[in-house]
Amino acid sequence: MRIPSLAPALVCASGLAVACLAALPSAGTAAAAPRAIGNPVAGNHGFGTIVENNALLGSTETEGTVALGGDLTFGPGYNVAIHTAGTFVDDGDANPTALLVGGRVDMAGSSPVGVLRVENNGYVKIGDPTGVTPLDRDANGAAVNTRVVAAGSGYDSTPRIELTTDQPPASVAPRPGLIDFTSLFATYRSRAADMAACAANVTLDDAQGNPLDPQTGFPDGTQAYVTLTPGETNVLHISGEDLNRLSVLTFRNQPSANTPFVVVVDTTATGGTDAWDSVQLAGVSGPQAPYMLWDFPDAENITMESGDSLEGTVYAPGADFTDRDASNIEGDIVVRSLQAGPRLAGGDYVNAGEIHNFPFAGTIDCAASPTTPPTTPPTTEPTTPPTTPPTTPPTTPPTTPPTTPPTSPPTTAPTTPPTPPTPPTPPTPPTPPTAPPTTPPTPSPSPTTCPPTDKPTDKPTATPTW
Repeated sequence: MRIPSLAPALVCASGLAVACLAALPSAGTAAAAPRAIGNPVAGNHGFGTIVENNALLGSTETEGTVALGGDLTFGPGYNVAIHTAGTFVDDGDANPTALLVGGRVDMAGSSPVGVLRVENNGYVKIGDPTGVTPLDRDANGAAVNTRVVAAGSGYDSTPRIELTTDQPPASVAPRPGLIDFTSLFATYRSRAADMAACAANVTLDDAQGNPLDPQTGFPDGTQAYVTLTPGETNVLHISGEDLNRLSVLTFRNQPSANTPFVVVVDTTATGGTDAWDSVQLAGVSGPQAPYMLWDFPDAENITMESGDSLEGTVYAPGADFTDRDASNIEGDIVVRSLQAGPRLAGGDYVNAGEIHNFPFAGTIDCAASPTTPPTTPPTTEPTTPPTTPPTTPPTTPPTTPPTTPPTSPPTTAPTTPPTPPTPPTPPTPPTPPTAPPTTPPTPSPSPTTCPPTDKPTDKPTATPTW
């Protein structure tokens, strides 16, 4: 909020300064307001990997659950819900949904020998059943665990989705609209921008604890250290290029529930595209992953090329994300589209490692970056009067100057109009000066007074004729 300046005012009576209201400095930007973002993945209904549009699950597995708003394709062998079937239960179901497809399952685009296995008795939901058939009876009519096969194909055919429980076929598909992905991802993109607006409060240091100088543009292979401030959200701002220049990032203390760590990755210099080589993270592992998050607020295309296992959530709701790295991701994935192990020209699929189930559990509450430096008004009035009285005469001349200079200046402003032609009589007859004073007498200001105004507050009602 901007506080308007107040014009200085001075009230004088009988030659005594009695009050002064000083001008207040402008407060360009108030203190940075906190941003209570909360848990950025809230609204995912417990799905650890959540994708706005299409997803390819090429290889190898996801320990948690998967939900996508578009179409699904899969590779020769992929497992879902290795550790948990999640918490999302559709109306009338006995088990939670571990795999939710908002669009359709593209059997023709999947591996001809593909088997996508859903573990832990998790259910499958498909919005558009075009091209598929759910079966819970084998070729002999015996009750078996449910499979989803290409329309018209048999129970043992491939490609197929294979469950570890008997889910009623009518419960599989069609089940559209269970999650409003469009609205959810609009919220996610807003949260990504909010986190990007958090003020940076983490500094990259060297092994001796000295800040890297500068904090950007360091050489390839740089080893950096971070020390987190306990009890608050810790935010590091870094470009995608600088992040790739780090070989090791060592934590001197660890993220936790009340000390989450957010890395805001800026990809504007590369046009929203990031070829990511995951930095080696020392001093943290799975137990800290739920309190670490990698925010890509402006990225549109991210490829994880290589590197060490990533601890924490990949939060890139506006980006197409391709994982070509055989190392693991230990956290949630929030992306626009996903290729976890893309298909190569020869038909093989890239080993994309595993997606481990470490749901983000932190609360992001940070200070916003100020847009302009704040200006703070003084909190205490000065106690020492100026050592030199003002010497500059008023800048505004009187509207009607006297025709004859006064022979002696009055020591106090006249309280009643002067009676021409006799000038006002001062209380004590002074010795007339031989020449008019070059500078009007000015009383020394006291701690609570301001310089006199350019004219008396009670001017005579008639112009002296002296």
